[in-house]
Amino acid sequence: MVIQGSETSVSCVLNENCILPCQSKRRIIYIEWKHESSRIVGYDHRGSSYSESFRSRASLFEDQISRGNVSLLLRGVKVYDEGRYWCSAITIDTYYEYDVVLTVEVSAAPVSDIRIHQDGNRITCSSEGIYPQPELTWSTEPPSNTALQNRITVHQTEEKLYDISSSLTGPDADSNVTYSCSIRTHWDLINRRDLRRGTLAKPGQQM
Repeated sequence: MVIQGSETSVSCVLNENCILPCQSKRRIIYIEWKHESSRIVGYDHRGSSYSESFRSRASLFEDQISRGNVSLLLRGVKVYDEGRYWCSAITIDTYYEYDVVLTVEVSAAPVSDIRIHQDGNRITCSSEGIYPQPELTWSTEPPSNTALQNRITVHQTEEKLYDISSSLTGPDADSNVTYSCSIRTHWDLINRRDLRRGTLAKPGQQM
């Protein structure tokens, strides 16, 4: 028989360690953690057995299992660690299986650096290693009366982070105009973070 535990949401910080909580009030004879359909670890009286993909990244608090703490430590959290986790514990007194379902969300990797440069009549703005997917906008000083013609490229890396780049070409790359680009994510809006901005100054102007 399976006893369903409560579902819990856990927020983890990108590249930091994160504890996924799970507790049992009964004496435990077997524990198993899963991420989606993948097994992370199993534990019984012989000790723990980790899957190869989690062997160096996850660990139980084995010295606390006898006190009911069957939480899992996940090291160096990545974007692909998001999703649903199952903590299952079989107890000796009832042989019930106790399931706890956790939904893990990874916090943002904010915009940390914006590069902007000019090559001939092309002005390029870019940034890397952002999460979630960012947006990029251009502005000018003085303001332009026409829409700036630009092409935006977004690439997702193997670690599920985003690189973004945009270029202005042709007459828009006017040496008498100061060009700025801003990059933000919806996480910035929710948390009211200031926009990160890069500016290409006019010749002789110091920024």
